[in-house]
Amino acid sequence: MRIGFFSDNYLPRADGIAFSIESFRTELEAMGHEVYVITARPNLRFKEPSKRIIRFPAVKGLFFDDYLTSIFFPPQAERKLEKLKLDIIHYHTPGQLGLLGAFFALRHDIPLVTTYHTDLFEYVKHYPAVLPGTIALSMLVPAITGGGMDEFRTGLSSIKPESSIDKWNQKIVARSVTMIHNHCDVVISPSKKIKQQLTGWKTKTKIVVLPTGVDKITTTEENITKRRQQYGITIDDHVVLFVGRMGTEKNVGLLISSFDIIAQRDEHAKLILVGIGEDIDDFVRQGAASPYADRIIFTGFIDHLALGAIYALATVFAFPSLSETQGLVLNEAARAGLPIVMIDRDVTEVVRNGKNGIFARNSARGLANQILEVLGDPARRQRMGQQSIKLADGYGVKNQAEQLIALYEDTVKHHKPRPRQRLPLLGIKNPF
Repeated sequence: MRIGFFSDNYLPRADGIAFSIESFRTELEAMGHEVYVITARPNLRFKEPSKRIIRFPAVKGLFFDDYLTSIFFPPQAERKLEKLKLDIIHYHTPGQLGLLGAFFALRHDIPLVTTYHTDLFEYVKHYPAVLPGTIALSMLVPAITGGGMDEFRTGLSSIKPESSIDKWNQKIVARSVTMIHNHCDVVISPSKKIKQQLTGWKTKTKIVVLPTGVDKITTTEENITKRRQQYGITIDDHVVLFVGRMGTEKNVGLLISSFDIIAQRDEHAKLILVGIGEDIDDFVRQGAASPYADRIIFTGFIDHLALGAIYALATVFAFPSLSETQGLVLNEAARAGLPIVMIDRDVTEVVRNGKNGIFARNSARGLANQILEVLGDPARRQRMGQQSIKLADGYGVKNQAEQLIALYEDTVKHHKPRPRQRLPLLGIKNPF
């Protein structure tokens, strides 16, 4: 099968979307399929060695710091895509290149699948500056779908201002995302939580829950010892670990506040925070102001393949985020045999309350109390760690890729032909 992945996020950027795409791409190609990734070029000097990864020039920081806005000449892009003779298109982001994939699929009657990777409804509350981008999305989607004047009116109604920017952004996201999802053959939800959200938005297209597969990140005793020495971790320390983007939407500030409570009651407790992001300076300042600042460690960026040694240092994995669609690091932590304390329910299939995880209230004290409960019971920690490994085993990369290809085959088999798409206004054929 010839598969097209369209995404504005991809390697060398290190985030969940890039990891998911690369994980599936690698396994699908190992199964004998041809996977083409259509994505952004991170900079002018970047050279892509793979002929199946097609990159378009992009400008960084147009809407926010780490976002790549792609620039391409639509007719030329369309001719390039026609040569690929794709059997199915899977778009992963609602940015320029993701929407290019959707438009091309609808225009050329190619089966179309999407994964809703990012909880945009929650995300936009933390980044109100994306409003120009969401407004552009609202006006562009009806042109991409060719859905006629009804969808054009929906797009127009979405840009009517609300009482707050947050509500305005959220209204646009819900209506625009649903509009384009309803033109797909299948919508993939990484978790039950997101399926519930999409269903609540009145998504008519079939929604399938399919998390990204995660395998164990291997390491060596030598690497573990080096990291232990680097961060001053002793055998007796109780390490609370967080891995993720350093953004306000990840609720990292709450975890730092909760650690003040933890450290006061557990003299062996240390907090390791792995990741980078636009809010990291704020979190570093918060950590420095803590009375237990000497026990809070910010590692900055660590390459994904090197995270195995970091997970091996941890006693418990803490995950305060409320904006996840699946939380791939939860799978990694479970694979590493860690007990998990988190706040958001229904976001992952690999954490079961009372078995390998504990759900905490969204408060510093609520989170701290549950983490302390795990830290204070070595026998329970061991049982929970064993359950983590057992639960994570069912969501390996190979298993999830096999489910994805079965979904593709079923989608192609049951795809209903569409009429060639046109814009609802002036007969324009291409919205880009």
